[in-house]
Amino acid sequence: MHKSGGLPSCVPVMGVLVGWMCAAIAVLFFGSNFTVVAKYDAGDGMFFQLVLCIGIWCTGLVVFLLRSTPVFYPMAMTGGVIWCTGNCCTVYVIKSIGLGPGLVTWGTASLLIGWLTGFFGLFGIPSERHCLAMPWLNVVGFCISVCALIDSTLIKKGAPLRQVKTDASPIDISLLPASQEPVEAGNTSLAPTALVADDSEVPPRQRYIAMLIATGMGCCYGANFLPSTWIQDNVAGASKDGLDYVFNQFCGILLASIIYFLMYCVYKGNKPVINPEIVVPGFLSGVMWAVAQTCWFVANTTIGYSAAFPIILIGPGFIGSMWSVFLFKDIYGARNYRILAGYFVLAVSACTCIVLSRKSDASCS
Repeated sequence: MHKSGGLPSCVPVMGVLVGWMCAAIAVLFFGSNFTVVAKYDAGDGMFFQLVLCIGIWCTGLVVFLLRSTPVFYPMAMTGGVIWCTGNCCTVYVIKSIGLGPGLVTWGTASLLIGWLTGFFGLFGIPSERHCLAMPWLNVVGFCISVCALIDSTLIKKGAPLRQVKTDASPIDISLLPASQEPVEAGNTSLAPTALVADDSEVPPRQRYIAMLIATGMGCCYGANFLPSTWIQDNVAGASKDGLDYVFNQFCGILLASIIYFLMYCVYKGNKPVINPEIVVPGFLSGVMWAVAQTCWFVANTTIGYSAAFPIILIGPGFIGSMWSVFLFKDIYGARNYRILAGYFVLAVSACTCIVLSRKSDASCS
């Protein structure tokens, strides 16, 4: 039996289909989990990440119990520590350079780490190229994935589209100067207020630092599966099912989150920035993220790093953009719609190349 990044030599056809379905679910939930917290102020992000991680751990506990308490490998916790280390910087990066540039920076770095690991076999993880009928097509899919991430940075968000009813006809207030914007009673706009970057107020030095931090975050995100995958491939008797390592990683996430939050409290003189309104939304966001991450574990096991990473990293950006178009209404205009259409074409093209590049189940040996 040839091992490859946790991918057994002959994954049943149904298992492969489940892997693709899990990749789709991961894309949906990763692209949607921040919608439940968008209208709440996340402050500097440290309290939010703690609540988020509590939601993640609780979901992991459910998976652990449903899996009949599999063997716990403390080493797999390091994957959670690595991920949490990057996640603590999310709000700072978004407020410094914006969500789009931040996403493409850490997304590209994560994509590079994950895809290179699976394609070439790095960090003690065997190469998956034996499962590729056309390796060159997989490379093409990877390159198109990077182009899709870059394309996403061209999308510009504006003030949420709202309308004020008059006796004549509705007026699009987003087209009015700020000084003329009327006050709308009972406005319930869900525009993301916590994740806004005003370029005019961010010093260039802070932007450069944020870009470096975002790159480091991407490396953390791309490496967070390596400990559990290494265990699957190198520890005798270890389970090959990615679900058996979910709780291990999520314990590492919660432990690191608590430690970082305590360090933050000491730094702030025991006066942390806390918004109590974000507790329930943050917890729900953590549950949604955990569902997506759990599905990613399954996808890594069944379809491999070289397929799972590009698909799961490019898809959420499009889903998030759709929320902005139809729910938040802060993405609008012909230019943005053309860029989104291009993003969609690139994402579909990348996924098609990746799917077609892989061998059939029977020949993957």
